[in-house]
Amino acid sequence: MKKLNKALLGSVAAVMALALCVVLAACGGSSTSSASSSSSASGTTGTTDAATGYTLIESGKLTVGSDLDYKPMEYLDEQGNATGFAYDMMSEICSRIGLELNYLSPQNFDTLITQVAGGTNMDVAVSSITINDEREELVDFSTPYYDSNQAVVVKADATYTSIDELNGKTVSAQQGTTGEEWIKENLKDSEYVPYTTISDALAALKSGKVEAVIYDLPVASSHVKEDSASYKLLDSVATGEQYGIAINKNNTALKEAIDKALADMEADGTMDELQSKWF
Repeated sequence: MKKLNKALLGSVAAVMALALCVVLAACGGSSTSSASSSSSASGTTGTTDAATGYTLIESGKLTVGSDLDYKPMEYLDEQGNATGFAYDMMSEICSRIGLELNYLSPQNFDTLITQVAGGTNMDVAVSSITINDEREELVDFSTPYYDSNQAVVVKADATYTSIDELNGKTVSAQQGTTGEEWIKENLKDSEYVPYTTISDALAALKSGKVEAVIYDLPVASSHVKEDSASYKLLDSVATGEQYGIAINKNNTALKEAIDKALADMEADGTMDELQSKWF
């Protein structure tokens, strides 16, 4: 093999240095910390606290993603502040695991799981997310914190007497939800129209663009109670769903801490108090 001359060696070294800079720039974060930086195949990035082992987007804070359009579970109040059952639950969890609660601005529901799996925007997602096999391929879930079923909401003056009558009609759900899945499996002859938020779906129902909206029973019951002049509950569907907090698969210490906090809250009556307050 011929020896490379000095000029060629210098050129090769320059190219390698430039390539290394590009790789480091692509892998680096926007800030530095004295805590160790973490990254993995699933995309977890952030700082790992040496004392707790939590890997966090922002040190000392739990960054939470939610669509915040699901009263009374999680929603924005009239001042634009996050509130609801899940918000109070997360506030209590953060108090118990020593973190400051940081809710992001509303996110599209159907992006939450992939964002948690990516690990760059949020530590957890809490948005009445049903635990199922498909989602568990991408993220871990906390122990379940709420049991739910589906509900079918129609206009208050609708003459439907059963869900079967909706086959062949135009029906809606929030995109990416188990309500959407239920429609596709059980109302196969209907015309399905997805919406980004439940508020949009209900507006479409109110204006006559769709005949029914299928979504979670506790939220549907709240909406019907607040606006019985516009909506009524046609029926509920026993789907046996359970909500969980979505957590990146590589954040084991954080999952363990959240699970312990939930167990303690069940044992000391805190969860019962929150349910009494919001439901």
